[in-house]
Amino acid sequence: MMHTNRVWSVSNVLSPEDLAHKLTNTTWCCCTGFRIGDYLWLNDATSPDGAQEYAVVKLVCGEGIATQVESITFSWCSEADALRHIQRTLSGGDDRNDFARRVSPNLQTQAEHGRCHHCA
Repeated sequence: MMHTNRVWSVSNVLSPEDLAHKLTNTTWCCCTGFRIGDYLWLNDATSPDGAQEYAVVKLVCGEGIATQVESITFSWCSEADALRHIQRTLSGGDDRNDFARRVSPNLQTQAEHGRCHHCA
């Protein structure tokens, strides 16, 4: 994650297919995050009109530990490529990447988040 002070509004996504569609067909606010199970995709873009880069973070339930396992520029992916990336992550294929590191993302629900300067 490049943005250690950013606060993300995280919403649950029902399926890898739904997430792949969302990440390749919409430009999201810089404070947007998505969750499937123990994995988060947090918008790590430098600006709203820049490439849609997402930090992929694995949460360890009950331990308060988060590890960034991947970083993917979804605006450069087709929906099929994005789905392959997401499925690899969900199957644990990114969990032991050499560059994985502990992170402390600031996460909020949509209700907690409301609107911020990234949402404008």
